[in-house]
Amino acid sequence: MNSTNPSETFSQAKRAAILSATIFPGAGLFFLRHYARGCIFALPALLVVIMLFINLFSVAFQLNAELSAEAAKGNFAIDIAHMWNTLHGAIFTSPYWEQGKWILLASWLLSIVSSYFAGKKIDIAAQKN
Repeated sequence: MNSTNPSETFSQAKRAAILSATIFPGAGLFFLRHYARGCIFALPALLVVIMLFINLFSVAFQLNAELSAEAAKGNFAIDIAHMWNTLHGAIFTSPYWEQGKWILLASWLLSIVSSYFAGKKIDIAAQKN
């Protein structure tokens, strides 16, 4: 039987594109040691994610205050549906999500393409040597 090494079947271009697609925008470029180019895609995406988490945590703290006030009154009933809807809304009805989702999508897609072509350059240079 002729077995092939999996590391031989994946070119640098494919590896970089897969990393950028599955981990985070720019991950493939960091793998290829194109740090500045990776930051071009990672930083805007990271900013959107941070803003969404800040909004989520502020809503979670408000929910905590509401639950603490109810507990102080002796009402220990927890409305899971209300909590879920409130936390879900903190992300998907957030003002950061309206424009941020497009920034995140563009960063991710352009990072995949950029990673692939940067890896392709490395693959071509390696074949010439």
